[in-house]
Amino acid sequence: MPKTPICMETDSLLIRGLRDRDLEGLAAMRREPEVYRYEPTFLAELRGTPREALRAIQEMDLLKDRQCILGIYEKSDPETLAGLAEFYDYKPSGKVLSLGYRLRTARWGRGIGSGCLEAMLRYLRRHTRVELVTAHVIPANRASARILLKHGFEHLVTKPEDWGHDAPTAADVYTLDLPEGENRGLEAE
Repeated sequence: MPKTPICMETDSLLIRGLRDRDLEGLAAMRREPEVYRYEPTFLAELRGTPREALRAIQEMDLLKDRQCILGIYEKSDPETLAGLAEFYDYKPSGKVLSLGYRLRTARWGRGIGSGCLEAMLRYLRRHTRVELVTAHVIPANRASARILLKHGFEHLVTKPEDWGHDAPTAADVYTLDLPEGENRGLEAE
């Protein structure tokens, strides 16, 4: 059973911890180089064998590890892994967090990225004290940039970052301020 108790839903998506039966989908996703064209080389799902990566992801806890990775599933096909959603760089103060997602190529252009981001932001607003959300995107990844802007993120800066490549990678940093109000503090559900 995954340690990460976070579960999110939209009308069409389910976002939850990975289960053992997701091993095949995770392995298939790792074999899609297009998925990782705009991503860092050191992502958790790329480390070790697929089984080792799955176990590491299942053991992640947002509070303890400052990150967690969740599976994205379409409700019309809830047993097939469509992609991964990630909360990372969670600051001990609980006020700052980064997020991201990556989708299997067969799921691109179907609104899943936008729906996933919407669910993640709703979760942060309802269940955390996070006040600032960041997302880091390679400038060539225009689709992700459009999704961020559509959901209220603002481009802050383009800066070199270590994404595990031979040279620093130019990354656009986007930010979103979450207003105080209905936030209740990070809690297990």
